[in-house]
Amino acid sequence: MAKANNRTSEMPKTKEQIKRLKEIQLELRRNLAELQLKLEIFDSEPDFLISLESAKKDAELKANDLEAEVKRLREELKAIKDLLGTNIEKK
Repeated sequence: MAKANNRTSEMPKTKEQIKRLKEIQLELRRNLAELQLKLEIFDSEPDFLISLESAKKDAELKANDLEAEVKRLREELKAIKDLLGTNIEKK
């Protein structure tokens, strides 16, 4: 009798697990379809990756240029403060 009660109490859990597995399977199928579509886009545009790499290099160069400009401006600011007799360390 205990086994029968145990089986009936496990049935809803099993049904919920099967339902959840089906939901997961559907989500995986959707993800697969999306990935296949993205791969088709990449394959159809071989220049895309090249332009992406080029844009990345350009962005890195601009970032380096901006860092150098900020460094130069900080040095100029320090020189101006030194000329005016303002001590940077006070701030």
